Amino acid sequence: MNSLIEKALGSAKTALKSLWNQPNNYHFMNFEGRNYINGKWKATAEMYTKLNPATGKAQGAFPLSGHTEVEMAVESARRTFHKWKKVSRFVRSDYMYKVAQIIERRREELATVISLETGKNYNESIAEVNEALHMAQFAFSSGRYSHGEAVASEIEDKDCYMLRKPKGVIAIISPFNFPLAIGAYWCAAPAIVEGNTVVIKPSEDAPMSTQMAVEIYKEAGLPDGVVSLVHGVGCTGDLLARADVDHICFTGSAEVGQHVRKVAAESWHKTTSCEMGSKSACIIFDDVEAKLALEAAIASAHKLSGQRCVSSGRMIVQRSIVDQFAKDFASAASNLKTGNPFEKVVSTSGTPDAVGWVEYKPDESMNYGPLINQQGFEKVKKYNDMVLADAEAEVLLEPKYETINDRAFFSSFMVYKTEWRDVPYLKNEVFGPHVAIIPFDDLDDAIRIYNDTDYGLAVGVLTNDFRKARVLRDECEAGMIYWNGGSIAAESHLSFGGVKKSGNGFPSAARTYRAVTHEVSWTVNHADKLTFPQGMK
Repeated sequence: MNSLIEKALGSAKTALKSLWNQPNNYHFMNFEGRNYINGKWKATAEMYTKLNPATGKAQGAFPLSGHTEVEMAVESARRTFHKWKKVSRFVRSDYMYKVAQIIERRREELATVISLETGKNYNESIAEVNEALHMAQFAFSSGRYSHGEAVASEIEDKDCYMLRKPKGVIAIISPFNFPLAIGAYWCAAPAIVEGNTVVIKPSEDAPMSTQMAVEIYKEAGLPDGVVSLVHGVGCTGDLLARADVDHICFTGSAEVGQHVRKVAAESWHKTTSCEMGSKSACIIFDDVEAKLALEAAIASAHKLSGQRCVSSGRMIVQRSIVDQFAKDFASAASNLKTGNPFEKVVSTSGTPDAVGWVEYKPDESMNYGPLINQQGFEKVKKYNDMVLADAEAEVLLEPKYETINDRAFFSSFMVYKTEWRDVPYLKNEVFGPHVAIIPFDDLDDAIRIYNDTDYGLAVGVLTNDFRKARVLRDECEAGMIYWNGGSIAAESHLSFGGVKKSGNGFPSAARTYRAVTHEVSWTVNHADKLTFPQGMK
């Protein structure tokens, strides 16, 4: 009798251990969304339901923040700023050391939630958590660096300095595709170390990991009011942009980014740093290894279902190899698997009196997941239909679509070959698994084709000729250029941003500190008389 009881207890313990394993537990729970204002977690009267993009099932309810919530968050951040900016820069950065430790401890948990809310491949989600970790580590180390520079004066009795000062309250409006790394860390961490306070509005399509990031800041001991969180939809972001903030860090579509810039222009003090999408590409010459070119191109196209702002929707290929490359690319793309990033596994304790339970594990065979929502799906399908209706486009791989209860939306790859032309699907951002293979004749032709869009974010340059690479570096209108790589290879200690319609000259990640501070010239006269520069008397 006792042995049976012991077996039953052992089986129950094994089952409970699996069920309450923290990452796995998120598959079963209903996420409780809350705003975080002045150190308090708060709900709102109106809530919206967040859906799992891979299943269409509800994942939780989140606040629909309005004017009151936004104003409360900004007012709290404003009050706190006057105290926070006086805290030693060294001490402010020390909080990031604690943040980094917590991120490391919760790495798998955070990655699970990112994949659940975005449909992102689990390996990509782990990489995103690592990006957030690296940004926290970078921000921690920046507290030990200078926050200005000493400059010589033409007057021998004067010393000159240029010092950075925090701008104040920073509004962060973040995207769904990197919900943890971009808003909560690439933008927020440097801003906090520089002495600002931040109010984050996450994407309504991916709010869960941002809320967890704010939990991490709280656990690390940041004072109340340094970080605030307001959930909501597009109108919440608009309210935040129009509130009494000093700078707006925005990542999203070009159209919304333009609106944010117009809102800031109506004030006397607001500035913006905007990262606003792209029509990124890989430029492939006939002197590069075919295997390297194909690997770079496929990775640049399919990661996150083509929903990265740096995803390559264009493969600009030298005409001498374009036919073989197109054949190889279409074949490789056809073998990529799309679906749910997790697979259900039924487990038991393995004993005769077994207790069974369900676990969810990353599906390592899944290459890319769903499109984030119906709007994104319909946009991709619209551009795919344009290609299918165009006799001048040679379709190499036609997409297949799948929807689940009209709530989850999947698309396989559209791949086609065409000459460069002035048509919408070649010039506009599609934001999905949609790739055009475009031949070019020579170096100048490749540059012409790449630059012939309104965007300028990222480009992969694949050639073994260093002279060509140098010309492309100087002539391609892009903020990030990767020689012998694809268009996706961001690192947190580098700047991340673009030109033209892709950005406004204030990159994020390692260069966020420039956007969230203003420089003050500090001149010190050590003499007991006044001497002017330029020979003025």
